Amino acid sequence: MHLMVFMNIARPSAFERLLILLAQGISCNLFFLSYLVSPRTAHRLSGYFDAEAVHSCTEYLAAIDAGTQTYVSAPRIAVA
Repeated sequence: MHLMVFMNIARPSAFERLLILLAQGISCNLFFLSYLVSPRTAHRLSGYFDAEAVHSCTEYLAAIDAGTQTYVSAPRIAVA
């Protein structure tokens, strides 16, 4: 879902879309291999990514409340 919202907001070029696809393919395969080697480590890595996402969103909301970041309403695709 995050990728769809990004694509809607940023309107990347064809080259940037290719780079996104390559990065997604590489990261998915690396995660799959890490899961095969050590499922516990893969789950821990996933937890770290989730924790970082919560931290980033919290900082963003705090910046909006402080007035250092402007509020941008969510695009229709995110609301849907």
